[in-house]
Amino acid sequence: MPKTVHTTRIAAPARTVHALVADVTVWPLMFEPNIHTEYVEGSRAEGRERIRVWAFAGSEIRTWTSERVLDPHALTVDFRQDEPAAPLTSMSGRWLAKDIGDGETLLELHHEFEVSGDEHFVLHALHQNSPAELAGVRIAAERPRTPYTFEDSLRIEAPPQAVFAFLYAADRWPERLPHVASLELSESAGGVQRMVMDTRSPDGAVHRSESVRVCRAEAGRIVYKQVRTPTVLVAHTGEWRLEGLPDGTTLATSRHSVILADAKARVAVRDALGANSRATLRRAKEFAEARGR
Repeated sequence: MPKTVHTTRIAAPARTVHALVADVTVWPLMFEPNIHTEYVEGSRAEGRERIRVWAFAGSEIRTWTSERVLDPHALTVDFRQDEPAAPLTSMSGRWLAKDIGDGETLLELHHEFEVSGDEHFVLHALHQNSPAELAGVRIAAERPRTPYTFEDSLRIEAPPQAVFAFLYAADRWPERLPHVASLELSESAGGVQRMVMDTRSPDGAVHRSESVRVCRAEAGRIVYKQVRTPTVLVAHTGEWRLEGLPDGTTLATSRHSVILADAKARVAVRDALGANSRATLRRAKEFAEARGR
């Protein structure tokens, strides 16, 4: 059974490092390969949980569900994928934070796996992703920055499905949203979309961004990560969330979480991202309500 071990030395206490590994809600902002991670069942407080992950494996985007066992005393997190994607037939491993004295930690990331066929694809992905994830933990532990999260909401006189249709069809945004100059969209299985978008700012400048979106109509959610960010942002994730209300209307919410390169840019980032989100929500409202008439 092939095994790998990757390590990094971190100038932070081992318990701080373990807490970062344990909290999957911060992974998309901390781990470059990670697109989105969410709890399926259990919780960190219970010490046992199942999570679902969307992440890059090489140039591909894959999703899987893992069971995790968290031990805050041994400073370990053990994991095992439920149904590994081909060519994997099994995948498990361990995070281990070792106190090496003087307030420093040696963080180890272990993997062991089995494959049906060539193991080189898996080894390549592990040797690419593991150092990136370890570096993400090291940066977050040594230079902690609190994510800045904000939301904008709008009530829409239409069911969630109609609103979702507008948000999902991002390839139509250049003709539907004045601030979108152009947009290239591709989609793979499981509602995973890659998009390259040129956005106009109020001063007429055009800014290019690249994102990966996970679209889930059954949950009324589209989550995304900006994989090419402007210099003012270290990381940026977002969500379109649609809540069906008892009267048949929808509460549509746009949520952003960012790590700022410069805290002084907080107001400017809130204004720019919020303005575009509110404009999109207004157009979604017009679109969905018109379809219901």
